[in-house]
Amino acid sequence: MPFGIIDTRNDAPLAGTEYLIRDDSASSLPDVDGIDTILVPQPSDDDPNDPLLWPTWKREIAFATLFFNNIIFAALPGPMLAPSTFALAGILGVPVTMISELSGYQLLIVGAIGPLVSVLAQKYGKRPQFLFAAVTGTIGTIICIIGSQRYNYNTLLAGRMIQGLGTTAWESLSMSAVGDLLYLHERGLRTAFMVATLTCTPSIVSIISGAMTQACGWQSLFVASLPFNIVGLIGTIFLLPETQFRRSPPRLRSVSEKPVEMAQGAEKPELSVVEMAGPTSQPQKPRQTYLQTLAPMSGTYTDKGILHLLSEIFVHLANPAVIWILLVSGVLIALFVVSAYITSQIWSVPPYNLNIAQNGFFYTGSFLGGLLATVAGPLCDWTARTLTRLNHGIFEAEFRIPIMIIGAVFTALGWFTFMWDVEHPRPNGYLLGAFCHGAACFGISVPSTAAGLYILDSFPKQSTEIFILQMMLKNFLFYAFSTFINSWTAEDGAGFVFRTWGIVSLCLLATSIPMYIFGKVNRRMMSNVHAKYRIFRAVA
Repeated sequence: MPFGIIDTRNDAPLAGTEYLIRDDSASSLPDVDGIDTILVPQPSDDDPNDPLLWPTWKREIAFATLFFNNIIFAALPGPMLAPSTFALAGILGVPVTMISELSGYQLLIVGAIGPLVSVLAQKYGKRPQFLFAAVTGTIGTIICIIGSQRYNYNTLLAGRMIQGLGTTAWESLSMSAVGDLLYLHERGLRTAFMVATLTCTPSIVSIISGAMTQACGWQSLFVASLPFNIVGLIGTIFLLPETQFRRSPPRLRSVSEKPVEMAQGAEKPELSVVEMAGPTSQPQKPRQTYLQTLAPMSGTYTDKGILHLLSEIFVHLANPAVIWILLVSGVLIALFVVSAYITSQIWSVPPYNLNIAQNGFFYTGSFLGGLLATVAGPLCDWTARTLTRLNHGIFEAEFRIPIMIIGAVFTALGWFTFMWDVEHPRPNGYLLGAFCHGAACFGISVPSTAAGLYILDSFPKQSTEIFILQMMLKNFLFYAFSTFINSWTAEDGAGFVFRTWGIVSLCLLATSIPMYIFGKVNRRMMSNVHAKYRIFRAVA
């Protein structure tokens, strides 16, 4: 029972349980620089086109493109109108709820087509989906420009929905693409950056859009975003090759590219590392040219049919770990993001009387909170590595979970203090509110990072479908709340809403305790289920 994790008697190979660190003994723990880290997953021996074997600069450019486009196409469109929600209702002559639905319907589209994007990515690769998303995202912005110039709500709504088509692939596939490009020990900081695009970036977008709306008019928001869409589209075409790859079992190797063996006399870990053959005798495959990597499609990556793949997505709901990440990441992010629907409703009336620009500046708190939350990735790596060293060099995916405690503390601090602040209104109360929003943002980003890393470590082959489910739930909640949260806030008060958020958040984060204790048992159980399913498929 390593540090409270219930172990399994079966010592067969298990994803998320890896012999990660070569160490001389349990009692001798050298400095980090003296530790040899085994590469997980193992790269191919005979194919230089394996993304794990790309030059470092190529992998970093691909990640930078993912990160940039995740901001431009996934994080930027939704919060653009948040600071001006209250004012736009008067400008367009529609209820406040209809302004919220400009974002709500956009996110409904994102959730609705998520499963289709997932199965197409599994079948034909991620690059075609990214290309389609970049094109439709750019077209949607152009339509929004037309609608805003004509003050036409329906045209604006159509443009926002087409922008939703351009959001889905970036929001749902980027995290699994990080797993395609990077080894287990490299993912922490990058995963934190990707989470930050969904929590931190919307805040800075709201700050900028509020100031731009006040100075230049709300129509300028879509005009200003179009050049960034075009840059993202060009980057997708020329800098983001296909990251999906069919990898054959390679030999075992470490970061130093030397074969890793147990030190003489060291205690053998209770799990097997997997018996692997030496270097393959097959000839090495030719490296693709740059022009070849620009092809929109690179073949198929599974023999399963589209309908079969579509049905498989929802089968993952039987996995307790999937339910867990939906709760501690999907729901918590949804609660935080939908708070943007009501903040201008709170601050635009007495005793605050903030204008559109000031409503945007309120999001400085959540921007700083999300920015600070990027430490969650390195912190998660550090805690996991420390526990791994103390556990005879054996990494358990559950070592990602302990930092959930930090998330619970800051989430409670943010929501409950925010509740007190709005229930005791005073002219400068929005300053404390900004701090509370930032604390909640930090508290939500930490669990989302840890949960995302846990899924990448434990269920790498199913990660795309799992992140799709997370994205679907989150966006359906966005839409659902957009239809009633403004009226709920007007009837019961913002304090009641934030108190509800705090209680729900702590209850959901408490599920991390049984997940930590029984997580390995669940991984073994789901591994057996997947193995039996593969046998059944082969026989059928």
